[in-house]
Amino acid sequence: MKKNDKLLTIVIPTYNVEKYLERCLISLVYDEKILDKLELLIVNDGSTDNSLSIARSFEQKYPNTIKVIDKENGGHGSTINIGLKEAKGKYFRVIDSDDWVNIDDFSKYFNELSKLDVDVVLTNYSRELIYSGETVLFKYNSEIEYNKIYDLSDFDFSLFKYDYFFMATTTFKTEKLRKANVLLDEKTFYVDMEFIILPLPEIENFIYLDYDIYRYFIGRNDQSVNINSLIKRRKDHEKVLTRLVNYLNCEEISSNKKNFISNILVQMVNTHYIIYCKSQLPNKEALKEIRKFDKYLKEVNPDLYNYSNNLYSYIRWNRRTNFLFSQFGNNIFSRIIDFYEIQTSKRKGGNK
Repeated sequence: MKKNDKLLTIVIPTYNVEKYLERCLISLVYDEKILDKLELLIVNDGSTDNSLSIARSFEQKYPNTIKVIDKENGGHGSTINIGLKEAKGKYFRVIDSDDWVNIDDFSKYFNELSKLDVDVVLTNYSRELIYSGETVLFKYNSEIEYNKIYDLSDFDFSLFKYDYFFMATTTFKTEKLRKANVLLDEKTFYVDMEFIILPLPEIENFIYLDYDIYRYFIGRNDQSVNINSLIKRRKDHEKVLTRLVNYLNCEEISSNKKNFISNILVQMVNTHYIIYCKSQLPNKEALKEIRKFDKYLKEVNPDLYNYSNNLYSYIRWNRRTNFLFSQFGNNIFSRIIDFYEIQTSKRKGGNK
């Protein structure tokens, strides 16, 4: 690596986050020793608050590290798209502007990156739960060893169990993202799943490091995975899900990676049915939407349809009853979902 080359590019999607942006940026510029090799791209996505001026003030103070890109609003995907186009770092990751990094482990992780040449670097992260004041550490299955480079051609993806390459855990080699022609949907929520899945055909190996990097700020009512937001933006969720199902069907991917993607998508399918279990949509509207999606899934990818049927009993029973949950807001299916969410939260510490 040449003297002026950047080791890591971090894209910071920014939209009306004046309350949180400074905290995020301070955590990233804390260690002056790494700033020459670090590139921070703050992509202001048409903010109407004070976010842009905060970003500009940091750019002025750290001109060799921080670059502000000011653009019209295009959604989370658009910020990552332009960040990937502009990135100069060997590695690439995304940190949302309402989140931050653990300053101690971030420096160690950055220095470790300088010694590596792998396609994906996985790390741990912590969920900062607003509603309970707790911090919950996330780690992958202990059977996945630290500091070992795994070859994906023969890797046993079942070791991930219900986990996968989360945006909060994953650093990609930039050239692999570009080679995979990663282009996320714009003006659309939930594109983090596209960011994780679309590069997989080009990924050949990964390493897992024992660093707790990302601080994931969870629990605000306006966040996109809040159930009310999911119901409101269910069309976006379906748009991303159907794109990825079609991608799985059409892309030339090894059977090993296809199974891994299926394990990710079946969880998205589960979330999609949860949205309708929890919704208070008018009966006819909800029934029409969920039945249409269910028919699509059965026709386009029967394996994924049957996988979800076998894995989630409430989905199986709702299909047998022709989706009665859409007609009754507080029926047995909703109570089953409540139980499922509690168990999932206990296992994984909740969702953002």
